Amino acid sequence: MKIGRVSLKSLLYIIVGNLGLALALDCFFTPNEIAAGGFGGLGVIVNYLAPRLSVGTVVLAVSVPVFIWSWFVQGAAYTVSALLSTVAFSAFTDIFSFLPGLTENRLLAAICGGAVYGVAGAVLVRGYVAGSGTDLLARLLVTKFRNISLGTMVLICDGVVVAASVLAFGDIESGIYAAGAITVCSFTMDSVIHGFNKAVVFQVITPDDESGERLAQAVMEKLDRGVTLIPAVGMYRHSDRSMLMIAVSPKQIYEVKDIIHAMAPGSFVVMLHANEVIGEGFKGLDPTVPVKNIGDDERI
Repeated sequence: MKIGRVSLKSLLYIIVGNLGLALALDCFFTPNEIAAGGFGGLGVIVNYLAPRLSVGTVVLAVSVPVFIWSWFVQGAAYTVSALLSTVAFSAFTDIFSFLPGLTENRLLAAICGGAVYGVAGAVLVRGYVAGSGTDLLARLLVTKFRNISLGTMVLICDGVVVAASVLAFGDIESGIYAAGAITVCSFTMDSVIHGFNKAVVFQVITPDDESGERLAQAVMEKLDRGVTLIPAVGMYRHSDRSMLMIAVSPKQIYEVKDIIHAMAPGSFVVMLHANEVIGEGFKGLDPTVPVKNIGDDERI
């Protein structure tokens, strides 16, 4: 079901995500004068200089020209989604502004606030909700400055807010804590989006089929990990080769290396880091269903 062009599911993500952002701002950042980038950080600065102007009001006010620009560049659907997200964030920020700060330790506030910000941001990404604030501004600016990447432009926008906080608060530590909060937010968001179930993938081209068979059997028996055989062709001699793909947890890296050295010395090995592995031995596609309960047709 959709309201206008925004589905009810998207609205739910907008509400939950922006509620988390607002609580992080009200409970950690604003009481400790930490402007962790974004229009929310700008709102913290203006609220400090002019207490009668609430953070939410400032965020909404500075967003208006950005929305007008976005309407012509990104289109109506994208802009409406970003507008709803900003309105929700502004409203929640002002509604819960009565909440007391949860800590007066600025380092702890930067860490906890950044973590909450990161999780809330991941919720918005998971819901495919259009970005707002400096994220939307950066997307618009890169259409004019095409030689600058989106990530760099977001960093520039947030950097300007952090620098402004140092001038407004007259305290270099405010900028340091804000930068720390942004770092924690980025790390947390990446971890939530890409998953905590990290793994290492070995791609092994063995000298011959016999050593490849020994290597595969050893990995399956000693590490209880699956091995996939992938036919390959060596382009130098145009000879048929076999490549083994092995996915293991990080703590098993050295065990795999030892097995390769013992069973198939002289192999060509490529080790890749995977953000997340889904399937038997790791976790299922549905996190609510244990891997052992997943049918064979659902396994990787």
